[in-house]
Amino acid sequence: MQVRFSTDDLPPHDRVRFWCEYFAQRAHSITPGEIPDSGSFRAEASGSVAGEFALLDIKSGLERVQRTAADVAKDKTEAFFVRRFRRSAIWRVAPGSVPVDLVHEPGDFCVSSTAWRFDEESTGPASFDMLVIPQAALSPLLAGGRLARPFRLPAASPLGSLLGAALDAAKAQVPLLADELGEAVLRNLCGLVALSCGASEEATEQGPDSLRSAQLAAVKRHVDLHIADPGLTPASAAAALGISARQLHRLFEPSGSTFARYVLRQRLLLCRDTIAGATGTGRSVVDIAFGWGFNSMATFYRAFASEFGSPPAVLRTGSRSGE
Repeated sequence: MQVRFSTDDLPPHDRVRFWCEYFAQRAHSITPGEIPDSGSFRAEASGSVAGEFALLDIKSGLERVQRTAADVAKDKTEAFFVRRFRRSAIWRVAPGSVPVDLVHEPGDFCVSSTAWRFDEESTGPASFDMLVIPQAALSPLLAGGRLARPFRLPAASPLGSLLGAALDAAKAQVPLLADELGEAVLRNLCGLVALSCGASEEATEQGPDSLRSAQLAAVKRHVDLHIADPGLTPASAAAALGISARQLHRLFEPSGSTFARYVLRQRLLLCRDTIAGATGTGRSVVDIAFGWGFNSMATFYRAFASEFGSPPAVLRTGSRSGE
């Protein structure tokens, strides 16, 4: 679904208020910093909304905005946000996360969530692209299910370049697709965002656990790349990464999980998303399960029901009833 909002046709004294209400509806609540002259203020948003995902082009005369404790309390839906700035901007965050001052240049990305307050100031009217990702889509791909802090991804970095190209392609093509296909495209961006989050955590982490965290992130990237291979085992992963099988198992011990349980859950999540999503249309559950690396349907059905509380047929029936 394509959306567009502009303050141009609103009474001048209502523009800032209506803009903040619209932004809260599509993304999250904010509090204006210095209120600009209401007569000259303008803001607009346009882009695509697909399911709980959104990819928006934002332009606003608010050069400074805050997200206060009251704003955080207002928002009942948890989500992640990927901003790509067109103007230089300073992003300050403290409560609820590691204190950071992130200085963004044009083209840089900022990844954050509804959990944090912030104070953002841009050089001139704010202008950025924003990808809204529901928590349930990105959280399973992150170590510990969350971000330890908001972070900046430079535009010129390898992952920044890849994410920028993917975002540009999505902006151009999602409006041409049916809503369910558009949602599938935006959902597929989560993997690249998760890789970017993992790379940032490795680069900023300090202390004696940093080596273990970097090794664990490397293991999870290996799993992501080989998840559809039925031959993915602790032994094969350890050999590919140059560590022993015992070292591999130790990496998962602090979380109370194991390599095998992690691989199983990732496969189940991918199967669930495929069965319920547009990419699973016309494919049997057996084909999907084998496509994501399962080699026993008895194991798949038992694990699926245990993880999600119902068999895959119920999920498929539910997704069709909503069409």
